[in-house]
Amino acid sequence: MSSFLKIQGFVFDTQALKDAYLAVPPAARSSNKGYDETALEALIRYFADWWPAREESLMAQPEETLESLSGDEKRELYNEFTKRLARNLEEQYSRDIDQEKFEGFLHRITQQPVPKPLGTFFLRWLWRFSKQLHEYDQTLFSGSEQLESSADSDIDNPDEVGLIPAIHRLPGEYLETKHAQYEGDIKVNQIRFSALERIRQQGSLSEEDLQTFVDEENTKYDTDIMRAFDSFSVLGQLYFDYFRPRVSAYLDDITSALIEEVGIDESMAHVVDFLAPRNILSDDAWFAIYPESRGSKGNAYQLFMGIQWDGVRYGLYVGDELREDGWQDRVDIETITETDALTLDLLIDKFDEVLPEYYRLNEIQSVDPPERPPEDVVETVTRQLESAKQVVFYGPPGTGKTFEAKRFADWWVFNQSDGKPRDEQVASVTFHPSFSYEDFIEGLTAEATEGGDVQYQIEDGVLKRVAERAQKAYDQAQESASASDGFSESGSAPPYVLIIDEINRGNLAQVFGEVITLLEADKRGSFEVSLAHSGKQFSLPPNLYVIGTMNTADQSIALVDTALRRRFRFVDFPPDLNVVWQEYNMETNSPTVAVTQPGAAGSRREQLLGASVEAISELNKRILHAPELGKGKQLGHTYLLGHDSAIDVVDAWRYDILPQLEEYYFGQFDRLQNDLLTETGERLIDWETEQIRSFDAESLYIALCQIARISDPIPLIDTSEVVVSDGDGTSVEAQDSWAAGEKTQEAFRERIRSNLNSEAAERVERLLAIGEDLGWVDTGRGDQFPTAQLKTDDIDPGVGVIQLNQDGEIDFRWDWLSGREENSLTPEFIDDAASVFDEIDGYAHSWNPDEEEFESPTLDVTTLTDEEMDALVEGLQSFAQQAANQDE
Repeated sequence: MSSFLKIQGFVFDTQALKDAYLAVPPAARSSNKGYDETALEALIRYFADWWPAREESLMAQPEETLESLSGDEKRELYNEFTKRLARNLEEQYSRDIDQEKFEGFLHRITQQPVPKPLGTFFLRWLWRFSKQLHEYDQTLFSGSEQLESSADSDIDNPDEVGLIPAIHRLPGEYLETKHAQYEGDIKVNQIRFSALERIRQQGSLSEEDLQTFVDEENTKYDTDIMRAFDSFSVLGQLYFDYFRPRVSAYLDDITSALIEEVGIDESMAHVVDFLAPRNILSDDAWFAIYPESRGSKGNAYQLFMGIQWDGVRYGLYVGDELREDGWQDRVDIETITETDALTLDLLIDKFDEVLPEYYRLNEIQSVDPPERPPEDVVETVTRQLESAKQVVFYGPPGTGKTFEAKRFADWWVFNQSDGKPRDEQVASVTFHPSFSYEDFIEGLTAEATEGGDVQYQIEDGVLKRVAERAQKAYDQAQESASASDGFSESGSAPPYVLIIDEINRGNLAQVFGEVITLLEADKRGSFEVSLAHSGKQFSLPPNLYVIGTMNTADQSIALVDTALRRRFRFVDFPPDLNVVWQEYNMETNSPTVAVTQPGAAGSRREQLLGASVEAISELNKRILHAPELGKGKQLGHTYLLGHDSAIDVVDAWRYDILPQLEEYYFGQFDRLQNDLLTETGERLIDWETEQIRSFDAESLYIALCQIARISDPIPLIDTSEVVVSDGDGTSVEAQDSWAAGEKTQEAFRERIRSNLNSEAAERVERLLAIGEDLGWVDTGRGDQFPTAQLKTDDIDPGVGVIQLNQDGEIDFRWDWLSGREENSLTPEFIDDAASVFDEIDGYAHSWNPDEEEFESPTLDVTTLTDEEMDALVEGLQSFAQQAANQDE
């Protein structure tokens, strides 16, 4: 099934790469821009199973290796990969492929959502993988296995005839790392260790060998170690874990593509990647997509797909908590048994078919109305859309164009559809320089047949898909004025809106092609053009509307394609700094008061935001009159929104606003200083080295007041001077941002940095990062004593698996997790699954069935070794995965 090629520590599956290349035609030459970090990441994510970071942790992601490389090193790696892999595909598989074509292929697979041919490749690869696992299960120790020694070369592609030879042929780096992982472990993992050691040493393993290893462990623990396992589930894990990152990537990206293509926003996906409850391997992988509002998959009607070796099932399924009498009548599942019949389009069509029932059964139409945009936006945009069918929101960066486009579209569609819209009625796409006609209208895709031939098919682009949905709704409305859900009482068709973000970044004449004529309002529904690839007649229905957005910092509207300008109405979105004070619950009534009136502001954040508003107001005046800038490059108000702490405001200037100004001047710092930042001195920018400084809140506040020409600003509040209640009716001085009421992750980090040494603080940072990867970090539970819990829906949305305390202590919350209705974790499961932490010195837990409580351990980051930190991180990831799988 797999053919390995090792390049600079990365091992690629060239068989899979070849199949994907045949399925996904390369991007056009004009779209090939050479090195692209996103393309590099996609190449590794989709076709590599081994990378250097996995030697440290088998659960490490490719990004962990790439993060350690410089930009030049990544570029060199990309060039080496594309050169070697293109040559391999040409030589090993006799394909006419050069490096340029291969790079075009990489640029194509980076598109989001996943191109349909690539999604189809993912599905078929997973099905073949399921069949392979089943075959290994059936033939294990049957006498049909034989070992074929791997060649001592980059390319290794012998026929895989059994599980043991397949394990032996896996890259040595993986086998060595897997061997080290199990060394010193107990029970089933000790059996795996012994089995793997025998395979590595002798290239074989007999059933008698395995039974010997099992008997040894049974004797040690006086129990039947294998009661929940069979030979395949023990040994198959050695094989599956090598491919697991890629299996997960394929499943995750398939579900994301389906959510996007079917148009079911606010949905979640529960994915199982061949690991059944308690990490027992099978040939079954599946996912269930369900509305977030239902809380869990068990309490929802699901869009389901399940892959087993003998077939793929897909359609509408019922969560286990809803399986009352007659529940089978609500199931709408189809099954296919032929690999060639499995396509991403097949799933999309079926999910589209059952979507009305999915909505009805999940009761998700009774949602709150979308937020209404400001009245001036409602009046202006509604009038222009109804008149011209297309509008463009234009203005400087940070003026809320994209946000307002989505807010207006959701609100307008909701109201025009009698409060019963479908998610598919609003779609969005982002233009970029390599976005093409093939992406937007239609393109050709190539697919290999079983006989080795290549078939070309038409793949619909974004606009064509949305137009077909709108046309279908329009036709239905025309047929019946008393239409059902989605239609107004008058019988008019429901509106469909396509949002094109950054519309000016695409080559508009090329992207729209002949379809540009159809944008004219008087040609909607009455005029057709012949499409370039399919030759079919195509028109745009009257109920399809387009909202584009463009940053005038990138391009003036005067430079927009003339033909396109005639067909769009342009709505100006200038900076509106008044919005900032309206969005926050401030103590003061204006930015000026916050920085000039003693005692008025309630926090450092309020003072910094006040100074920021005044400074940006002054900067925008200067930008308006600066040579080569002008109003199109003014600073927008959204740079100052969504900040929970003073640190957030500092970061907005350090990482958003100042880099934007630097970009305006193309790195000409002398002009930047002379035109805009004369008063700031060296506080924000080192003018000699031409580097933005790592300034603090105090330096930023002074500089902003200088820019705004505030002659006598009040000093920035010292956090130690903030007075807060101690809960007993008296007041005390706050010690830091947390005590002052800013209970954010940054405030928690501030407390950690002040309480712990740098090494311990870095360990806490690592745990916080893992928390974000698994789910989210919940802070704000303590007053003077900050804590942070690591939470994930896979375990329990209300209780964290661990709690980090300000002194570096780590509390395991087994008692809190066990027995809650919000999760299905039994004490027995926790007792077993939490054994992944046993190798950490000082960790021990016990379940007292009589008292029905855990003795939960506490660790201290200041005393953990690096190896124990690794074990803790891997343990958290493993526990979360087991929890996600155990109830299926």
